[in-house]
Amino acid sequence: MSEDHKKQLEQQLWNIANTLRGKMNADEFRDYILGFIFYKYLAEKMEIYANTILQPDGIQFTDIDENTQEGQEYIEAIREEALEKLGYFLKPSELFSAIAKRGNHNAEEISLEQAADTTETYNTKHNFILEDLQKILNNVQNSTMGTESEEDFDNLFEDMDLNSTKLGKTPEARNEVIAKVLAHLDKIDFQLDQTELDVLGDAYEYLIGKFASGAGKKAGEFYTPQEVSMVLAKLVTTGKHKLKSVYDPTCGSGSLLLRVAKEVEEVNNFYGQELNRTTYNLARMNMILHGVHYRKFDIKQEDTLEHPQHLEHRFEAIVANPPFSAKWSANQLFMSDDRFSQYGKLAPKSKADFAFVQHMVHHLAENGIMAIILPHGVLYRGNAEEYIRKHLIKEMNILDAVISLPANIFYGTSTPTCILVFKKCRENPEDILFIDASDEFKKATNQNVLEQKHINKIIKTYRERNIIPKYSRKIDFKEIKENKFNLNFPRYIDKFKRTADIDLNFVCNFLENINKQSLEIEKQIESFCKELNITSPKGSNMDLLLLYKEGVMQKIFNRSIRFKKSDNTDFEDWEKLKLGDIFSYRTTNSLSREKLNYQSGSVKNIHYGDIHTKYQSLFKIANEEVPFINSDVDLSKISEDNYCKKGDIIIADASEDYADIGKCIEIIDINKEKVLAGLHTILARPDKMQVESGFLGYLMKTEKVKLQIMRFAQGSKVLGISSKRISEIDVEIPSNSEQKRIVAVDTPKIRAVSLIIKFTEYDTKKVYPEVQDQGGIGSLERAA
Repeated sequence: MSEDHKKQLEQQLWNIANTLRGKMNADEFRDYILGFIFYKYLAEKMEIYANTILQPDGIQFTDIDENTQEGQEYIEAIREEALEKLGYFLKPSELFSAIAKRGNHNAEEISLEQAADTTETYNTKHNFILEDLQKILNNVQNSTMGTESEEDFDNLFEDMDLNSTKLGKTPEARNEVIAKVLAHLDKIDFQLDQTELDVLGDAYEYLIGKFASGAGKKAGEFYTPQEVSMVLAKLVTTGKHKLKSVYDPTCGSGSLLLRVAKEVEEVNNFYGQELNRTTYNLARMNMILHGVHYRKFDIKQEDTLEHPQHLEHRFEAIVANPPFSAKWSANQLFMSDDRFSQYGKLAPKSKADFAFVQHMVHHLAENGIMAIILPHGVLYRGNAEEYIRKHLIKEMNILDAVISLPANIFYGTSTPTCILVFKKCRENPEDILFIDASDEFKKATNQNVLEQKHINKIIKTYRERNIIPKYSRKIDFKEIKENKFNLNFPRYIDKFKRTADIDLNFVCNFLENINKQSLEIEKQIESFCKELNITSPKGSNMDLLLLYKEGVMQKIFNRSIRFKKSDNTDFEDWEKLKLGDIFSYRTTNSLSREKLNYQSGSVKNIHYGDIHTKYQSLFKIANEEVPFINSDVDLSKISEDNYCKKGDIIIADASEDYADIGKCIEIIDINKEKVLAGLHTILARPDKMQVESGFLGYLMKTEKVKLQIMRFAQGSKVLGISSKRISEIDVEIPSNSEQKRIVAVDTPKIRAVSLIIKFTEYDTKKVYPEVQDQGGIGSLERAA
């Protein structure tokens, strides 16, 4: 079967599921449609195998008359061989095709294909199949009792309640729906006798994925997107062609285990554990549908952390996508459990992430590789998690790589995630590879998607341990120790976008040429304005004035240019300080937008969202639109010292991306109004030393400060930074006399145009669009 035919089969199956599920939720109907596909698979495998046995006798399995002694002898002989080879047995009358025909039988004997597509129903004693179908599904399980495969087929169909009112209010209505599903499925040839492609297995995976995309948050319980599964599978099979064993302690539908098998020539045994009973059944079906023999898989249903089922085993490959930050007992009795005892700490009750890591490390063979998906919090959270993280790195030295994935790639959650890769016998024990793939994805309608090129880049970088600027680095233990075993990515992967070096001489010359041309143009404009009796416009090129100021500030703060004293001598060296030597902090409020208005009030409120999007960095309240706090909000308990004052720095302490975290304003003029710093802000007051008005607004925007803020910021869905971290930022401060000269660069003329163009959001494309892909303003001269 070709790939085109495979895709056609996938679409056929989904169309059946989508058309017939009626008003049921996708995750409810999933259990029925996948169960019936599995039943059809078992029946066809049974028929193919029986026909092979019967070939010397020249008869087909369906030709056997079950009511004769000869027929019974055939059936018993086939049963014995089928239980050994397949692990189960079905009689000819129990085959899918037989029950599908009965369910759609009528007096005129129309074809099954017509029955599937007609709207007519045949609810007679001849085609009422619910009771018989339920017996057949039970018989699949019963046929295995007392055999090796009993546990693997135990209660496999228990989630298919054929008497559920969700299928229909009456038995007749339920019979009609089920008969139609069977008729539609029976029209499809699974071509199980063709082995060049795992057609039905892939189609089954496709359906599981489609149901997952419609199940929202619930999908995370049973399915890892195939692209992410592929990354994990390729990581744990690095350098391997065959695997003795693969294990998933939170196996869901078994997709991850099966994905690993696709990356190697052979896997001897599959092991998994799953808490959810329905998902456990789905995993066993998935294994069998993919042709994994019942003797080669061992899937258990239990709580992995509380009641592990494979303690005696060690595995060559381990993969997992456990529930993020799940709760567990963290019972102190576990301190004597071999999985946890050596660490001296248990993962916290509210976050079992590291408990899963410890469990998996315990099961990892000496020559094995394990990869686990976890939320970013595991990289930097403190207390017990920090202790465990330190032990894994310092004492055991088994963390081989940390990979940051894009946000919003999992069903039902946008939480940014990472992959931790562990090896007990590391080829590169002197460092840990960090790969930041968080920006490399394709944006789809509902979620982000890893494309093949993104997957290939991650895997190639890991296997070759390549160093790629702003993407990957090998971090030695000294640097990790200096960061107190905090693995937060901005500490190691510098993704800060530095401002292009601005050629001040070129900008001046360019501005001079523009001004000369402007004078000529102004003369022409003046003549016809005079003729039309209107005022002639005057002015300069605003963009270039702002660009010039930005370039000057850039060079002042990296000290490639310096002011001189009035006697032409040098100013003193800049003093090395921390922001904590300058700032003390005041309490801010947490009022939401609903508590604010733009009409009236006695107190205004600076919201972090406005710092990100509206306000100029040098903040004058007369020039800004600042909302009032609603009059019904009680402000009586707020002390006078917590109201904003001239010179205060207000920092936005939360952002969804690193570029905006720590964005701030300096209050230059508050016009005697009462103003509070609001939600997600830090109110920093420079009252520990004298600083010139306007200077800190520039200082806080320098590359040195912004880069440190990015390194300190941490969070999962939203990044945050604390006043404690702000205080730890290193800065250099000139004398007050030199500060005055620096602030004076902001001339009255430039201040006027800055009301129109925000200095902080300046874009060189506005100046000269032709250079946007040629290296920024530094290329302006070439373009000109």
